[in-house]
Amino acid sequence: MSAIAGKTVMKTFPAELEELYAMLGFVKEQARALSMHPSHIIKIELALEEALVNVMTYGYPHQKGTLEISCSPAQKLGIKIVVKDHGIPYNPLAQANKIMAALPQEGQILGGYGIYFILKIMDETEYHREDECNFLTLIKYNS
Repeated sequence: MSAIAGKTVMKTFPAELEELYAMLGFVKEQARALSMHPSHIIKIELALEEALVNVMTYGYPHQKGTLEISCSPAQKLGIKIVVKDHGIPYNPLAQANKIMAALPQEGQILGGYGIYFILKIMDETEYHREDECNFLTLIKYNS
């Protein structure tokens, strides 16, 4: 099933790294169905991989869980991807300003820049928590 004709397509996955390529494949299929440009699909895949790995690694530190990914057409000819998880509360966007303000010192090991990467690639990014769930929304326009 594809995210065409204004429909939202949703799929639930185990929040396990072994499922990463299935998750990315699902979203790429939806992006192709929405006629996203191949260069945008690559960018979506990069940003989404970072977001998904973060949720799987840090959202469920002591338990197994699930990720629900939904894809729908964005209003400006693009794709809207929502990643929903039941993991620990964490707003990755709250860290973005701190990360962007912090310049790495010479010899310092870089880390925690994944959200900065996501913000640079995607056109819109939002987070909210509702009913004990985290929702990360990523939007990429076909322009």
